[in-house]
Formats: sequence, structure tokens, C-alpha cells
Amino acid sequence: MKTNKLMKMVLIASAILCTTVVSAEEHGQNLVYLGAGSTKSDTSLKSKKTPISLGYLNISNVSNAVLGVDVSGEGTMLDSTWGKNNSVKQAISYNALIGRNIFKGEKSRVDATLLVGARETFTDCPSSYLGYQCYSDKAPKTNYKVNYGAVLTGTYNSYMLGMRVTGESAQVLIGFRF
Repeated sequence: MKTNKLMKMVLIASAILCTTVVSAEEHGQNLVYLGAGSTKSDTSLKSKKTPISLGYLNISNVSNAVLGVDVSGEGTMLDSTWGKNNSVKQAISYNALIGRNIFKGEKSRVDATLLVGARETFTDCPSSYLGYQCYSDKAPKTNYKVNYGAVLTGTYNSYMLGMRVTGESAQVLIGFRF
């Protein structure tokens, strides 16, 4: 599958999820989280930056469904857009989350979601005669791979604590429900 098709599919899926979240707003609660953690890559070509994430979940009050979106800086991307051969940078991943409630108490709940998306792996463009990133009319080509994982969140009143594990990183999450 071409990378442009994969990226378009992820963007369309995210748009559908956001539309679903907006229409379900009257029936649910919103949860926003930030995460940070460690990388799982053991190769010498790995980003030195701490993996981070920002996410949004909509928790339905009508059913046990949980839907959301997530953007994360995790994994490694090789970048050769500045005339250097494969400089190592932190990759960005764009993810959709879908799951369900697994425990619901009076003031607390636990939700589990699967995470599926696309993660940058490589970006390149034809080198410019002047040494700039790309020619003015050419955008760099970016390759993507499938990103996968799981998110587990526990909330008490308005506070959330959770864990996000993917093929590239493991992160602790903190957030709030509103």
C-alpha cells in the first residue's frame, strides 16, 4: 500500500471519529490526557527524545463505547531533507482509539482501547542546488508504517491516570475528565 493512501485512510478515520465524538457529546464525557515515557527501540539509530503523547477520548454514557484520537512523538524517523544522509529524528504518529468500559463504579471507571494509526518512518526530497530543504514547489515525501498498541485509563471523579503501550514506546498518562 502506498504511504499517501495509508495517510489518507488515517485522516479519514480520524475525521469520522471526531464527527462521532461531536455528535455523541450530549451522551458522553470527554477525557484529555498527556503522556510521557520511554522508547522500546534497541537499535543504535534511535531518537534521543522522550516519547510524548496528547490524546482525547469520548466516553459514552449510553453504551460502553470509548472512541478517541491520539498524536504522539515516538519512535525514530530518518530524515534526509537537508542534504544530510539519514539524520535521526523523533517520529510523529497519528492514531485512532476504539475500545470499551471494563469497570464502572459510582465515582470511578476503567476503560481499555486499542490504538491503530500511522507513524512516520522516513522523509526525503530531491536535494536543492542552494542547500535548502526542498525545491519551492516540491514537498518532501514521507513514508509511514502502521502504528499499533493499547491504552488503559482509570478515572476517579475528574482525574485520570493511565498507561499507553505501542510498538515504539511505553508511556504513563495523566489527564482529566470533563
